[in-house]
Amino acid sequence: MSGSVGFLWGVGSAAFPTEGSWDADGKGESVWDRFTRHTDPSSDSYIQWEEDLKSVQYLGVNFYAFSLSWTRIFPDGDATGKPNPAGVQHYLRVFGYTAWSLLDGFEWNHGYSIRRGLFYIDFSKAERHRFPKTSAHFYRRLVRDNGVAHL
Repeated sequence: MSGSVGFLWGVGSAAFPTEGSWDADGKGESVWDRFTRHTDPSSDSYIQWEEDLKSVQYLGVNFYAFSLSWTRIFPDGDATGKPNPAGVQHYLRVFGYTAWSLLDGFEWNHGYSIRRGLFYIDFSKAERHRFPKTSAHFYRRLVRDNGVAHL
């Protein structure tokens, strides 16, 4: 990357609003599941995680921070209990695939109900294909040029 030396770009997401599949593969109910009555996911990342990881590779950022759904790993909410093998395998796949990811919905004031992310997600199809929006192309140039986007 050109631009200021030492400046690194990153993005992040949270498990609850992006993963979906609140009751899949032995996941236990979390406080958020009960509070929201199982909200719709912004990108269905539990199923479409590879597509999400490819999205951030396109952007070229340096870091990606994300959270785990602990009730996916420990369904009973007790870390001293037996872990859920399906939940553990899911996160091992995500970790092993790549350290890069970006999910569609940045949580604005509307809690993921307005889709303002960098990628359009086709919710009409089960595959939920991702397509970069104009903002994704702009962000990619911004990261590539280290903050000096050429408008």
